[in-house]
Amino acid sequence: MKTSQNHNFRPIYFFHKNRKTTSNLSILLIIAFLNLTVSCSYFKTKNVQTSPATFAEQIRSFKEQQKYVVIHANNSSWHLENLIINEDELTLRGIVRELSGLHRYSKSRIDTISKRYNRNKTKTNKYYDDNRMDNKSYRYNRINSQPLNEVHFNLTNTILPVTGEQIMISFSEIQSISVNDKNTGRSILTVFATTVGVIALVFIIVAATKSSCPFIYIKDGEEYVFIGELYPGVITANLQRDDFIPLPNFNATDNKYILKITNELFEIQYTDLAQLIRIDHPKNIEVLLDKNGNPHTFSSLVSPKYVEIDHMKNNVKPALKKDKNSYLFNSNIESSTNTRNILLEFDNPTKSDNAKLVITAKNSMWLDYVYGKFNEQYGNYYRTFQRDQQKVSLEKCEQWIIDQNIPLSIYLKTTNGWELVDRINTIGPMATRDIVVPINTQNITDDTLLVKLETGFMFWEVDYVGIDFSENIPLSITHINPTTAFDENNKNVTSLIDKTDKTYLVQPSIGNQVIVTFRTEEMDLKMQQSFFLKNRGFYNYIREYDGVPNFETLQSFNNVGAFTNFSKNEYFTLMEPYNDFDVALNDEQ
Repeated sequence: MKTSQNHNFRPIYFFHKNRKTTSNLSILLIIAFLNLTVSCSYFKTKNVQTSPATFAEQIRSFKEQQKYVVIHANNSSWHLENLIINEDELTLRGIVRELSGLHRYSKSRIDTISKRYNRNKTKTNKYYDDNRMDNKSYRYNRINSQPLNEVHFNLTNTILPVTGEQIMISFSEIQSISVNDKNTGRSILTVFATTVGVIALVFIIVAATKSSCPFIYIKDGEEYVFIGELYPGVITANLQRDDFIPLPNFNATDNKYILKITNELFEIQYTDLAQLIRIDHPKNIEVLLDKNGNPHTFSSLVSPKYVEIDHMKNNVKPALKKDKNSYLFNSNIESSTNTRNILLEFDNPTKSDNAKLVITAKNSMWLDYVYGKFNEQYGNYYRTFQRDQQKVSLEKCEQWIIDQNIPLSIYLKTTNGWELVDRINTIGPMATRDIVVPINTQNITDDTLLVKLETGFMFWEVDYVGIDFSENIPLSITHINPTTAFDENNKNVTSLIDKTDKTYLVQPSIGNQVIVTFRTEEMDLKMQQSFFLKNRGFYNYIREYDGVPNFETLQSFNNVGAFTNFSKNEYFTLMEPYNDFDVALNDEQ
């Protein structure tokens, strides 16, 4: 995302002036965007043309393709493992297993077809012709399910299999065989929609959530390039902490490093510190700062060999590279806490005492949206609530955030069970950030190392995970205070952000910006430089909510996990009409 320095049109101001348009459009775009973020694709069921005489050949082909066999009989479905074909007896044998999470769906194909049949039976016959029904499109989540690897056998008998036992199925009992094919047309539509999703993302921010943090841009030639957000999630003064945001590809312009801090949303921003950190290191080494500002070096990142999402084996590919193919913590499972987790297994060949977990992640747009919905519950009492929150102790505020599972929690599996390593504070929804978490692995003697990432329902998006077992090397670290800082009125505000003293640069309005310049001495050309911005501050939302607050409902948010439950309930309530709309679209095909 790039932007020129001059902004003549401010879309947020437009939507503020057109509130009715904003409200209606935001709902439409939230639904559209959520459909993209849940990684949905489509498949069609296809009947396999075969007969008892050709069953053996067809089934052998499925076995060679390592298809996942699903048996349907007596209104139940189960998996047949270790397939054995007996051509002489014309039978099929295997071990009965429960369907794995990747092949279990909230609505079966039979149930969905039946629902459509009943809904459309008053229409023309084309809607309930059996053959046409089998050609419908079905939506699935690429992260949490694998329907394209399935083959389905529908039986005529009413056997009741016992899990773990071997059964024999006669070819004559097989009524039909079907496979799931990718619906190319719907997939093309989805790919096209991702382009629209980029536009929708901008609209959602200004039209629906309208909450974030100060935006930061670095100067690249004549343009400013968006990098991320400063002091993310620090919505009251009592939550202030140092934040260290990486500034990748930060290059000098006329021997000066220039960045811009802007207010582009309805909030008042208070910036206390903006200090540049330069780290010189060998060119074959990468460097990151942890949340406390400690540097860590990387020379050989190792990818996970196994990934499990909410106790379901999953595709490891999203973790292997930074490609916006992310884990979304959105699996549709029943859980007492409504938290979601990712289990990652790494080889541990060196059995070293320390490791460094590297995560590329960001908060979801959904978290921003649902936190706004939470604030709406206060109605016309919101301003009083916001004022009172400024006086709550830091310990109490942090404990509420932990109780609601808002951070990204990192756990390590030890002989004593899962042990908490760290909690990652929110980093904002606008851009991914590379995060490092040091892990003490002294008590891990196994050849593998198990790490768990856990958070509330759809609060984070994780794009990449790797681990490094190398020792940190000595580094040259330079802290550089701003040389100059000028606001949009060309006022010198350098003294407000060159040290932590609670003398703030205040940006109360959309369009406020400050251009910050740093000068640094000559650099060793044999070394590589990595830059980070140490920043500190807080921001307050500007909100006008209507209505009388329901204090009984609001009181419930003091309970552990209440906001996490609220998130899941809001999501499925919002998506329910979209699911019906999707079924209607499928009916017209």
